Amino acid sequence: MKKVLFIASVVKLHIMVFHIPYLKWFKENGYQVHVAARNDYEDKNHCKIPFCDEFYDIPFERSPFKKNNLYAYSKLKRIIEANNYKIIHCHTPIGGALGRIAAREARKSGTQVVYTAHGFHFFKGAPIKNWLFYYPIERFLARFTDTLITINQEDYERAKKSFKPKELNMYLVLV
Repeated sequence: MKKVLFIASVVKLHIMVFHIPYLKWFKENGYQVHVAARNDYEDKNHCKIPFCDEFYDIPFERSPFKKNNLYAYSKLKRIIEANNYKIIHCHTPIGGALGRIAAREARKSGTQVVYTAHGFHFFKGAPIKNWLFYYPIERFLARFTDTLITINQEDYERAKKSFKPKELNMYLVLV
């Protein structure tokens, strides 16, 4: 059976807010759906993700400087190595970065790695520290990304010019 892995920093405040329709679509189209994220529910037993066959509680930290992210990366890499994912869809800055790095070997076996940028931290008017830190990292990680999805025109234009992924898409979120 085909498998897809969704990676994000947190479940309650990201997976449950943005991705349930996509988990449902993959499930209805014959995929086994896995999710790797930190269980951010106060009561950990309330973490019930619809359309998810396997949930991996990964201790992602929001700050890239936290040592716990090294453990999260190691755990994520083992999960990816143990499964034969057709698609790995990464989200959020930390989950997206660690997921793309952890999936490097899987890509050599044909796994497609998708990253959805829910708004780059570097944009016109962003603090210079964001540009100095996040821009070079994102440019480096583009080489481990088969498809990059942006949600606004500025990110789309910057990705097209600077990152040159194999495939680039833009989806507008209308609220």
